[in-house]
Amino acid sequence: MENKTKQITTYAFIDASNIIYGAKAEGWFIAQKKLLFYLRKKFSVLKAFFYYGKDSKNDKQEKFLNKLKEFGFILRVKEIKRYNNKIKANCDVDLTMDMLLKTKEYQRAIVLSGDGDFVPLFTYLIKQGKEIIIISSPKRTAREIKSLMGGNYIDFGSLRYFIERKTQKKGRP
Repeated sequence: MENKTKQITTYAFIDASNIIYGAKAEGWFIAQKKLLFYLRKKFSVLKAFFYYGKDSKNDKQEKFLNKLKEFGFILRVKEIKRYNNKIKANCDVDLTMDMLLKTKEYQRAIVLSGDGDFVPLFTYLIKQGKEIIIISSPKRTAREIKSLMGGNYIDFGSLRYFIERKTQKKGRP
């Protein structure tokens, strides 16, 4: 008898600032190509959305984004805003909208962010029957997220071996 297992349609939603600064705070850098390879291999991710705040005056960021596109990421880029000494892009709403508007397209979402603002979104999606898996740095993850996710929370540091970029390239995020 032939064993046919139904593939679970899986999308990834990546809050770039959350993971980039999360890894950096722990003393390492992400090889984005390796990250996408890992997500595809481990979870069979079909689409990987990458939410990123960019400074249009920074040519190196443009090269970085072009590389991401070549790798196969679907980019959701927003121009940064400056408030006093703070820089913000606030891509959370874009990530939320994509997750909601695409709910009929996926059964499982891999979300790379520990931002507590997403708790109502994740709660809603779980009630709709979606499987949500969070991958984030424990230091940058809200307690409410860890509590809600239980076993569907993965410590981002545990992926370091698979996705670390060995050297920091000048001007690269």
